[in-house]
Amino acid sequence: MEHSLHYILLAAHTLFQKRFLARLLGEYPELLPGQPKVIDFLMSHPASFQREIADGCLIDPATLSPILGKMEKSGLIRRDKSDENRKNSIVSLTARAEEIGRRMRELFRETEETACTGIPEQERDCLLSSLQTILKNCRG
Repeated sequence: MEHSLHYILLAAHTLFQKRFLARLLGEYPELLPGQPKVIDFLMSHPASFQREIADGCLIDPATLSPILGKMEKSGLIRRDKSDENRKNSIVSLTARAEEIGRRMRELFRETEETACTGIPEQERDCLLSSLQTILKNCRG
């Protein structure tokens, strides 16, 4: 039975996330929903404003606030006032969260390798390019 693009994207994402999160939470069971996504974003965008994190993680700012509050309480992030914008804090990872972030990157690579087993490199590159175009088109 052939499936639609929608179904394939949804199923691939869901199964990839389940596999990745099972491994990550096996090593770091203290992580709560939403926190891995924030850590991953801040690994690539250190010292970001909350709005930038929300946009980058595709999370509503109202949903992100409690996630960041719990992360701050558990010592995964710190918030510092910006010199240019006193109303907004700059969010940064702590050393502990950076350690988790480095391990997350390893687990992402391993999960990607497993998911792409049997797909030649040229086809992987084509798939990545096509998915980037889909992402761009969906963002508008």
